[in-house]
Amino acid sequence: EAQEAGMKPKLRTLAAILTKAAEEGKTETCDGVWAKLSALGLEPQDTEYAAMLRGFRHAPDRQREVLRQMLVELPLPADPPLITEIGHAFGVESVLDLRSAAQAFTDGRAEPDGARWKVGWTSVNPDGHCALSRRRLRALRISEDEQKQLFACTRKLANESLGFKLFQRWLRSQEPYDVIIDGANVGFNNQNHMGGQFQYLQIDAVVQHFRKVGSRVLLVLHPKWLREDADLTVVRKKRRKFDQVSKESTIAGDEDEDLDEIEADVVYPHEGITEAERDAAPGTPQYCIRVWKEAGVLLTTPYYDCDDWYWLYAALDSFRRGREHVQVVSNDKMRDHHWRMDGAKAFLQWQDRHMTRMSIQNDDQGALCDPVLIPPRPYSMRAQASEDGQAWHFPVPAIRSRAEQLQSGRPVAHKEIETAEHHWLVAWLDRAPPPQPS
Repeated sequence: EAQEAGMKPKLRTLAAILTKAAEEGKTETCDGVWAKLSALGLEPQDTEYAAMLRGFRHAPDRQREVLRQMLVELPLPADPPLITEIGHAFGVESVLDLRSAAQAFTDGRAEPDGARWKVGWTSVNPDGHCALSRRRLRALRISEDEQKQLFACTRKLANESLGFKLFQRWLRSQEPYDVIIDGANVGFNNQNHMGGQFQYLQIDAVVQHFRKVGSRVLLVLHPKWLREDADLTVVRKKRRKFDQVSKESTIAGDEDEDLDEIEADVVYPHEGITEAERDAAPGTPQYCIRVWKEAGVLLTTPYYDCDDWYWLYAALDSFRRGREHVQVVSNDKMRDHHWRMDGAKAFLQWQDRHMTRMSIQNDDQGALCDPVLIPPRPYSMRAQASEDGQAWHFPVPAIRSRAEQLQSGRPVAHKEIETAEHHWLVAWLDRAPPPQPS
């Protein structure tokens, strides 16, 4: 009726139909509503996935298909009804009760070949090894199509400015990089206090760290930080507002646009060494800038552009050109860019594998300590199935239930999910060898 009236049905409307059909065991209706969600661009959440799993309790193969879709669309399942249905999918009635049981796992459904699923709550060590399944979790990577979409999104983020197009042309002539440093973020690390200032020596410590280990480094800085009279104080400015970049707007983007005909209005990677930098004393900002220029690691962006677009694009470009383990050194969560990408899930997954966090402080005598670098964990904090499909791991964040969120009118923010404690639910197929005859 809503569509006939020219209105787009809402998720909660179709969710109610799906839930009722699941309770009545009407699998055809469930599949029909599920297909309608996709056709309308509506993304199912915990409630909808729980309903689909419930509706197909007697069709384990279809449940497995739904779970595989959930791995991509809802990698951090949290709502208790959904967790219960995940347990049911592997043959366990009350999987939530296992968390307080003396033994945190139990036998589940048997497969036709006699193998039996075991389901329970487990721990995962820093290397990604599961204590129950004995499997090692994988570091999940985005697909080639998702790479292309992120690449196109980043170009759109920059609004295709002339300076950015010239940057693309320059970047094509360079070898890919191993490490991209978000200079502004590193310079202000741990400076959010009274008297805090932009710290060139902090940036230099990170640059030199990676150069010593032989990494190819690109340091991205806005040109305001190269000025002799730069304002180094911590100032919180309102970010410029930009529109979201839809998936549709990136499809038509011409990735192979001819950039050679563009006339330059900016010089890359920078405008050369100034007299002040050449005469600067060691330890001063201008001296650091000169060292970076001489080492060939510094890139300055146009005044009118956001430097974030440049280091993000450089990292994606290096990744696409073979540097599969390229890292961006920054503590920026990039939530505004994620919003502008219309919540692209691939972006979060890419961040999980390619963002190195850091901290740098002074010792008791005021001397700068070595930077503490925190690379990505060796596995992805996402629901995942093993390549052979015989082990499934689900990180369950300890957050408020969907019902509690609706009752309070305050949905759980992504930041809250990120920082929440996670409990791991695991289902693995036990193929113990049959007993030998005596």
